Amino acid sequence: MNELRLVVRWCLLLLAGLVADERVVRAQTNSGASDLHWVDAQTLGVEGKGWAETRDFYDRLPASAESLVPEPVWSLGHDSTGMAVRFRTDATAISARWTVRRERLAMTHMPASGVSGVDLYVRHRGNWQWLGAARPDTAKTTEKRLTTGMVSEMRECLLYLPLYNGVEKLEIGLPEGAQCNPLPVRPAGRRPVVFYGTSIVQGGCASRPGMAYPAILGRRLDWPTINLGFSGSAHCEPGVGQLLAELDPAVYVLDPLPNMTPEMVAQRLPPLLTQIRAAHPRTPIVLVENVEAGDAPVVPSRRASYAVANANLHQIFTERVRAGDRKLYYLRGEKLLGEDGQGTVDRIHPSDLGFMRLADGMEPVLRRALRAAR
Repeated sequence: MNELRLVVRWCLLLLAGLVADERVVRAQTNSGASDLHWVDAQTLGVEGKGWAETRDFYDRLPASAESLVPEPVWSLGHDSTGMAVRFRTDATAISARWTVRRERLAMTHMPASGVSGVDLYVRHRGNWQWLGAARPDTAKTTEKRLTTGMVSEMRECLLYLPLYNGVEKLEIGLPEGAQCNPLPVRPAGRRPVVFYGTSIVQGGCASRPGMAYPAILGRRLDWPTINLGFSGSAHCEPGVGQLLAELDPAVYVLDPLPNMTPEMVAQRLPPLLTQIRAAHPRTPIVLVENVEAGDAPVVPSRRASYAVANANLHQIFTERVRAGDRKLYYLRGEKLLGEDGQGTVDRIHPSDLGFMRLADGMEPVLRRALRAAR
């Protein structure tokens, strides 16, 4: 009998210990502002903005664009895709607190982690290493820990903003006493690469903001980028051409074909190129074909419309090169997503695998263009 009582008592003590441990873990996981100090991201500077004169700080387009571009482009300009906070810290843990503009946190084919989440990278042994990510659960304002348990030493960090939601406010939370400073500006002459295009450029349907292909290429090349992807709305209007010409990038990457009919390609691409060349006669421009639909090898009829659009793009490229444009580059699209159909979520929008493949295919051409820019 005494032995049974001892066993029962031992079990109760063990259970009490487990409950106490669980409470400690919960307290550590849910620790909030009381043990952190918060740094407004605006004080650190945000990379990926093409214009300073924006209506709201995290807008991608200048306030003047409202009268220049169609309403869908203007609306999508409030999305923060491509923006990232660059900072240096010796913190052992990093949290984020951010408020997004819209209540729709996810899509049917794209998770909240990509649509409305934030994504943290750190420079490790000379390369950018993924470190942590967080997504909103139900509310527009979210506070979450991105990583913990690091050794206290100065590190360069890169925090990407949401791909398909705008940001009203973003703060970085660090343990008391930790340093947090903006990184120095990029080396002189390292002007950004500007990407213009569709939802694929904007980042649909990446699981995390850092997995959009412009972001992947920016880390691989250690180069600033500006993401001007406008989901379903990349139609090369004259107002968009005017905005592109206002920028002064190292390279333009033009990837609008998935949103354009063959007729639109033939009619609108030449004037857009003329607008850019009038302002930047020697800036390299990369023209990107339509990517191959994921099921096209089995359903070849999928190729019908975009094959004609690609042919029109190649004709434009050929004619301009013959006319003397030596800073024009061409990227074929049939193998950019691979040949096994595994690179998309819906035949067109890349998964993370598809975005990695897009970056693999684009990187050699973009490196050549950057060498030509220098």
